[in-house]
Amino acid sequence: MPYFFSFLLMENNQKIVIGITGKNGSGKDTVSDYIVEKYQARKLVYSDLLKKALRVFLHDIGRDDFSWLATNLRKRYGEGIIGKGMEKAIEKTKKEVVVLSGLRDFGELELIRNYDNGYLIYIEAPVKLRWRRIYKRRSKADDEVSFAEFLKVKENLPTEKKIAALKKEADYIIVNDKDLDHLQTKVESILNKIIKNSNKKQ
Repeated sequence: MPYFFSFLLMENNQKIVIGITGKNGSGKDTVSDYIVEKYQARKLVYSDLLKKALRVFLHDIGRDDFSWLATNLRKRYGEGIIGKGMEKAIEKTKKEVVVLSGLRDFGELELIRNYDNGYLIYIEAPVKLRWRRIYKRRSKADDEVSFAEFLKVKENLPTEKKIAALKKEADYIIVNDKDLDHLQTKVESILNKIIKNSNKKQ
Protein backbone atom coordinates (compact mmCIF):
# COMPACT_ATOMS: atom_id res chain seq x y z
CA MET A 1 0.00 0.00 0.00
CA PRO A 2 1.54 3.36 -1.00
CA TYR A 3 2.30 5.62 1.95
CA PHE A 4 -0.04 8.43 0.87
CA PHE A 5 -3.05 6.09 0.87
CA SER A 6 -2.14 4.52 4.22
CA PHE A 7 -1.65 7.93 5.83
CA LEU A 8 -4.92 9.23 4.43
CA LEU A 9 -6.95 6.27 5.59
CA MET A 10 -5.41 6.20 9.06
CA GLU A 11 -6.48 9.82 9.40
CA ASN A 12 -10.13 9.48 8.36
CA ASN A 13 -10.63 5.73 8.93
CA GLN A 14 -12.49 5.26 5.65
CA LYS A 15 -11.98 3.19 2.55
CA ILE A 16 -11.47 4.73 -0.86
CA VAL A 17 -14.09 3.14 -3.13
CA ILE A 18 -13.62 3.59 -6.88
CA GLY A 19 -16.43 2.48 -9.17
CA ILE A 20 -15.60 1.63 -12.79
CA THR A 21 -18.36 1.66 -15.40
CA GLY A 22 -18.64 1.60 -19.18
CA LYS A 23 -20.11 -0.48 -21.96
CA ASN A 24 -18.89 -3.95 -22.86
CA GLY A 25 -15.34 -3.93 -24.22
CA SER A 26 -14.57 -0.39 -23.05
CA GLY A 27 -11.71 -1.51 -20.79
CA LYS A 28 -13.23 -1.65 -17.31
CA ASP A 29 -11.24 -4.67 -16.18
CA THR A 30 -8.00 -3.33 -17.68
CA VAL A 31 -8.36 -0.14 -15.64
CA SER A 32 -9.43 -2.02 -12.52
CA ASP A 33 -6.55 -4.48 -12.76
CA TYR A 34 -4.04 -1.65 -13.17
CA ILE A 35 -5.28 0.06 -9.99
CA VAL A 36 -5.10 -3.26 -8.16
CA GLU A 37 -1.53 -3.89 -9.30
CA LYS A 38 -0.26 -0.35 -8.77
CA TYR A 39 -2.06 0.50 -5.52
CA GLN A 40 -2.64 -2.93 -3.96
CA ALA A 41 -6.40 -2.39 -4.13
CA ARG A 42 -9.08 -5.06 -3.84
CA LYS A 43 -11.09 -5.63 -7.02
CA LEU A 44 -14.75 -6.62 -6.74
CA VAL A 45 -16.76 -7.37 -9.88
CA TYR A 46 -20.53 -7.00 -9.91
CA SER A 47 -21.00 -9.82 -12.41
CA ASP A 48 -19.17 -12.23 -10.07
CA LEU A 49 -22.16 -12.09 -7.74
CA LEU A 50 -24.40 -13.16 -10.62
CA LYS A 51 -21.93 -15.77 -11.83
CA LYS A 52 -22.07 -17.60 -8.50
CA ALA A 53 -25.82 -17.99 -8.86
CA LEU A 54 -25.72 -18.95 -12.54
CA ARG A 55 -23.00 -21.56 -11.98
CA VAL A 56 -25.48 -23.60 -9.96
CA PHE A 57 -27.52 -24.21 -13.10
CA LEU A 58 -25.30 -23.52 -16.13
CA HIS A 59 -21.90 -24.56 -17.40
CA ASP A 60 -21.55 -22.09 -20.28
CA ILE A 61 -22.70 -18.62 -19.23
CA GLY A 62 -23.28 -15.87 -21.80
CA ARG A 63 -23.97 -12.15 -21.58
CA ASP A 64 -27.66 -12.79 -22.13
CA ASP A 65 -27.73 -14.96 -18.99
CA PHE A 66 -26.10 -12.24 -16.87
CA SER A 67 -28.49 -9.65 -18.29
CA TRP A 68 -31.57 -11.80 -17.68
CA LEU A 69 -30.70 -12.53 -14.05
CA ALA A 70 -29.69 -8.95 -13.24
CA THR A 71 -32.81 -7.53 -14.90
CA ASN A 72 -35.15 -9.85 -13.02
CA LEU A 73 -33.43 -9.29 -9.67
CA ARG A 74 -33.83 -5.54 -10.12
CA LYS A 75 -37.48 -5.89 -11.13
CA ARG A 76 -38.22 -7.95 -8.03
CA TYR A 77 -36.06 -6.20 -5.43
CA GLY A 78 -35.20 -2.78 -6.86
CA GLU A 79 -32.16 -1.27 -8.54
CA GLY A 80 -29.94 -1.43 -5.50
CA ILE A 81 -30.20 -5.18 -4.93
CA ILE A 82 -26.84 -6.09 -6.47
CA GLY A 83 -25.26 -3.12 -4.74
CA LYS A 84 -26.41 -4.53 -1.39
CA GLY A 85 -24.56 -7.72 -2.09
CA MET A 86 -21.48 -5.75 -3.07
CA GLU A 87 -21.66 -3.62 0.08
CA LYS A 88 -21.21 -6.74 2.19
CA ALA A 89 -18.13 -7.66 0.18
CA ILE A 90 -16.66 -4.16 0.60
CA GLU A 91 -17.06 -4.24 4.37
CA LYS A 92 -15.47 -7.69 4.62
CA THR A 93 -12.28 -6.73 2.79
CA LYS A 94 -9.32 -5.47 4.78
CA LYS A 95 -7.96 -3.53 1.82
CA GLU A 96 -8.11 0.24 2.17
CA VAL A 97 -8.71 0.85 -1.54
CA VAL A 98 -11.54 -1.01 -3.25
CA VAL A 99 -12.28 -1.04 -6.98
CA LEU A 100 -15.82 -1.96 -8.06
CA SER A 101 -15.83 -3.03 -11.69
CA GLY A 102 -18.98 -3.15 -13.81
CA LEU A 103 -21.59 -0.78 -12.32
CA ARG A 104 -24.77 -0.83 -14.40
CA ASP A 105 -27.48 1.10 -12.55
CA PHE A 106 -28.11 4.01 -10.21
CA GLY A 107 -28.68 1.75 -7.22
CA GLU A 108 -25.10 0.58 -7.57
CA LEU A 109 -23.94 4.18 -7.95
CA GLU A 110 -25.75 5.07 -4.73
CA LEU A 111 -23.58 2.54 -2.92
CA ILE A 112 -20.44 4.42 -4.00
CA ARG A 113 -21.94 7.77 -3.02
CA ASN A 114 -22.49 6.44 0.49
CA TYR A 115 -18.72 6.55 0.99
CA ASP A 116 -17.06 9.90 1.65
CA ASN A 117 -14.16 8.76 -0.53
CA GLY A 118 -16.30 7.24 -3.27
CA TYR A 119 -15.66 8.03 -6.95
CA LEU A 120 -17.07 6.92 -10.29
CA ILE A 121 -14.90 6.53 -13.40
CA TYR A 122 -16.60 6.06 -16.77
CA ILE A 123 -14.63 4.26 -19.53
CA GLU A 124 -15.66 4.67 -23.15
CA ALA A 125 -14.35 3.56 -26.54
CA PRO A 126 -15.66 3.47 -30.14
CA VAL A 127 -18.20 0.71 -30.64
CA LYS A 128 -16.26 -1.16 -33.33
CA LEU A 129 -13.15 -1.20 -31.16
CA ARG A 130 -15.19 -2.56 -28.25
CA TRP A 131 -16.61 -5.31 -30.46
CA ARG A 132 -13.14 -6.32 -31.63
CA ARG A 133 -11.89 -6.57 -28.06
CA ILE A 134 -14.82 -8.74 -26.99
CA TYR A 135 -14.62 -10.95 -30.06
CA LYS A 136 -10.90 -11.48 -29.52
CA ARG A 137 -10.98 -12.33 -25.82
CA ARG A 138 -14.20 -14.45 -25.88
CA SER A 139 -14.48 -14.46 -22.11
CA LYS A 140 -18.18 -15.35 -22.21
CA ALA A 141 -19.97 -18.12 -24.08
CA ASP A 142 -21.72 -15.82 -26.56
CA ASP A 143 -18.95 -13.29 -27.27
CA GLU A 144 -18.17 -14.64 -30.75
CA VAL A 145 -20.78 -12.69 -32.71
CA SER A 146 -20.68 -10.57 -35.85
CA PHE A 147 -20.45 -6.80 -35.60
CA ALA A 148 -24.02 -6.53 -36.94
CA GLU A 149 -25.34 -8.83 -34.23
CA PHE A 150 -23.31 -7.02 -31.59
CA LEU A 151 -24.96 -3.72 -32.57
CA LYS A 152 -28.43 -5.20 -32.81
CA VAL A 153 -28.47 -7.47 -29.76
CA LYS A 154 -25.62 -6.98 -27.32
CA GLU A 155 -25.72 -3.19 -27.33
CA ASN A 156 -29.44 -3.28 -26.58
CA LEU A 157 -29.46 -5.60 -23.59
CA PRO A 158 -31.45 -4.07 -20.70
CA THR A 159 -28.34 -4.01 -18.52
CA GLU A 160 -26.46 -1.96 -21.13
CA LYS A 161 -29.04 0.76 -21.64
CA LYS A 162 -28.55 2.51 -18.30
CA ILE A 163 -24.78 2.69 -18.61
CA ALA A 164 -24.87 5.74 -20.88
CA ALA A 165 -26.90 7.59 -18.23
CA LEU A 166 -24.25 6.78 -15.62
CA LYS A 167 -21.74 8.72 -17.72
CA LYS A 168 -23.48 11.94 -16.71
CA GLU A 169 -22.85 11.11 -13.04
CA ALA A 170 -19.19 10.17 -13.44
CA ASP A 171 -16.49 12.05 -11.56
CA TYR A 172 -13.99 11.20 -14.28
CA ILE A 173 -14.25 10.02 -17.90
CA ILE A 174 -11.57 8.11 -19.81
CA VAL A 175 -11.62 7.63 -23.58
CA ASN A 176 -9.83 4.32 -24.10
CA ASP A 177 -9.09 4.37 -27.83
CA LYS A 178 -5.28 4.14 -27.91
CA ASP A 179 -2.60 1.84 -26.49
CA LEU A 180 -2.15 0.52 -22.96
CA ASP A 181 0.50 3.09 -21.98
CA HIS A 182 -1.83 5.92 -22.94
CA LEU A 183 -4.63 4.40 -20.87
CA GLN A 184 -2.41 3.91 -17.83
CA THR A 185 -1.21 7.51 -18.03
CA LYS A 186 -4.83 8.67 -17.90
CA VAL A 187 -5.56 6.41 -14.94
CA GLU A 188 -2.53 7.76 -13.07
CA SER A 189 -3.72 11.33 -13.64
CA ILE A 190 -7.14 10.50 -12.23
CA LEU A 191 -5.71 8.64 -9.22
CA ASN A 192 -3.60 11.68 -8.37
CA LYS A 193 -6.76 13.79 -8.41
CA ILE A 194 -8.59 11.29 -6.22
CA ILE A 195 -5.74 11.43 -3.71
CA LYS A 196 -5.92 15.23 -3.59
CA ASN A 197 -9.71 15.23 -3.28
CA SER A 198 -9.63 12.65 -0.51
CA ASN A 199 -7.01 14.64 1.39
CA LYS A 200 -9.28 17.70 1.28
CA LYS A 201 -12.03 15.72 3.01
CA GLN A 202 -9.93 15.03 6.09
